[in-house]
Amino acid sequence: MYAVKTLFPVGITPPQHLAYVEWFSPFSSDPEPTHLLHKIKRSLKDGVRISSVIPVSNIRRSIHLIPKFGPTAPKEWTSSNVLDRCSQFFANYYQ
Repeated sequence: MYAVKTLFPVGITPPQHLAYVEWFSPFSSDPEPTHLLHKIKRSLKDGVRISSVIPVSNIRRSIHLIPKFGPTAPKEWTSSNVLDRCSQFFANYYQ
């Protein structure tokens, strides 16, 4: 409850369900020609990830992020750390 009081001023009733969101760039203007997926990258301000706490009702849909890498994926990337280690992704909205 302390966190909610920190985010919302006294007298404002917060939404019941909230989500922590880390923001990414808008889709690239043109999709990649080989697979027709758009590139995105994490949004940063002074090297720090831009994030928000928003009402769940504001979320329209989810998308799959596919890490962008060269001919081989780095061996140190795992499903647990790839979002932190990869700087660019393809947005798979066909899911």
